[in-house]
Formats: sequence, C-alpha cells, structure tokens
Amino acid sequence: MRNVLHLVLKHKWFDKIVSGEKTSEYRECSDYWNRRLTNKQYDTVVFHKGYTNITAIYTIKSIGITQAKNDLDLPKCWEIKLISLH
Repeated sequence: MRNVLHLVLKHKWFDKIVSGEKTSEYRECSDYWNRRLTNKQYDTVVFHKGYTNITAIYTIKSIGITQAKNDLDLPKCWEIKLISLH
C-alpha cells in the first residue's frame, strides 16, 4: 500500500509541474505543514489542478526542509522533490 500525499495547486503551478519546468513543490514551514510532513513517509503525490477532477501523479524523491531559493520566496520551507510522472 502506497502512502499518498494529495495537494491542490493553482493552475499556474500545476501546469509548470506537468510541463517539467518545475520539479519540486514547496510548502511553508507552518504548524500545519510541519504536522503534516514531519516524520511522514509519502511515496506518491497526487496534484489536483485547483478543485477540478484533473490530476497528475508523481513519485516523491524526497521531502525535507530547504533554505535554497524557492518559488515562495521564503528563507526556509518544505521541499517535495519529484521523480517522475506515472
């Protein structure tokens, strides 16, 4: 049984991931995301294009906190690195 993370994205970010332009998804280091991602083992992420029935499924390479440049313009955030489209 796979551990699946479901994330709803704005159309702009969904399209960039599907096109391959964006290979990581970022989330703020907030209490909510810290609880949802700390010590969790997700294998797969299902991205939802807004609240439509359009989805894209990716294998997760890793999930961790990064201080690298990110599209949230935060000094520190969660990075979900993607491997491939199923």
